Amino acid sequence: MKRNRVGAIMLRHAYEVRRNFDRITDMVYWPVLDIVVWGFFTVYLSNRAGAGGGIAGFLLGAAILWGMFYAFQRDMAVGFLDELWSRNLINLFSTPLAVSEYLCGLIVVNLFKVAAGALCAALVAWACYAFNIFPRLLDLVPFMIDLMLFGLALGVFTSGLIFRYATRIQGLAWSFAGLLLPVSCVFYPLSALPRPLRAVAWMLPTTHAFEGMRQVLAGGGFAAAHFWWALGLDALYFVLAAMFFRWMFESSRRLGLLVKLE
Repeated sequence: MKRNRVGAIMLRHAYEVRRNFDRITDMVYWPVLDIVVWGFFTVYLSNRAGAGGGIAGFLLGAAILWGMFYAFQRDMAVGFLDELWSRNLINLFSTPLAVSEYLCGLIVVNLFKVAAGALCAALVAWACYAFNIFPRLLDLVPFMIDLMLFGLALGVFTSGLIFRYATRIQGLAWSFAGLLLPVSCVFYPLSALPRPLRAVAWMLPTTHAFEGMRQVLAGGGFAAAHFWWALGLDALYFVLAAMFFRWMFESSRRLGLLVKLE
């Protein structure tokens, strides 16, 4: 893996972020809008009889972390779609650029974009709704890493599908993570799910990450068991996603689809 090639992929997307208002909107506008909407909802909850401030904190914390996960998964797939929309894919892979170098560059630039969006969302939650996530940030960072790794696995999987089936399924870039939202226990605990769905939820790193987040915000300390379960599942899903991506890439190249993708 050559650092200059990885840097070239990062630079290519950095130029686009700077010049493309849509990318700035995805990076900052939607995370901030989510916090504003959920912030008003938590104000309503806090003013209701019997509703405590802890619920508001859980919802705002979940909104920040889910926004990071969703944005990272989406941007991994959309970053690849950019190459199809601009008809640049064949130019990239006619060079010595390796698939691993391309993915590495895309991962790094998307980490910066997601961090910028999450920081803006956290500052809005602090300034407008008195929810300060920063004192507990060290305990939450491991769960953020869990979510980023799972978002990476989903992004790689989705990109593999797009490699094989082109823009016919590009809607998955925005919708795939949303399919997991109901069983990821983002805004409610695992106990709220029907019993048959709990087994499915335990198989998702997102469930462990958000259960761990709620324990941290409730003052229960760092949930090591949830972190390690999520990390193990992340590793499994990433290996499977990488194998799938390689399979789709080689299949597309063998069938001559790389020059036909559009």
